[in-house]
Amino acid sequence: MRLEDTTSWRVNWGSDHDVDVALFLRDVLALSIADGQLLPPVEPAVPVHVPPALDRAAVQAQWEPWWNGLLTFLRERGSARTRRKSPAPGDGSAIDLAAQHFAPAAAEHFAAARRPVSSGFHRRQILASERIGRLVRETEVELGRRARPFRLSVLEIPVAGRVWLRTAEHQLLVSSRLAADVPALDQAMRSLIHELA
Repeated sequence: MRLEDTTSWRVNWGSDHDVDVALFLRDVLALSIADGQLLPPVEPAVPVHVPPALDRAAVQAQWEPWWNGLLTFLRERGSARTRRKSPAPGDGSAIDLAAQHFAPAAAEHFAAARRPVSSGFHRRQILASERIGRLVRETEVELGRRARPFRLSVLEIPVAGRVWLRTAEHQLLVSSRLAADVPALDQAMRSLIHELA
């Protein structure tokens, strides 16, 4: 959901099915992920289940490049140079087969988990628009000038705990739990907007 689009700045806030599937795969297959990619387990937790026909070692080897490619794709969405890189849906790779196998379970898992709070998620998107607009205006007053042009993509992710992870200058992963904590989120966003503006 696009929250604000002005001549000088743009913020998008949302979730992404492929991000959900990637995190679900990481947990359901109990993949070991590099320290730089460490995020808490999905919430609610999923039991480990490795189908016998699935090449877990190959999925393990392909997961990190797939995750990084996915974040890059989402960060550059809308850009003329945006193209999904391998492994991509339908390429027959081990991670593609695993994603195809687990995508329905991941969708069902997160739909059930978000159902009681889905109105809260959409309400957060609307309120985030108002809060971010207010924070940018307050920052402009504090700085005594208009905000420099910037864009920010905020992905709300279904992981345990309070997560604030900047994966690139203009991309941020925020856990649903932190997103629901308005004072903490405002404080973190204020600092980030001040840096970007």
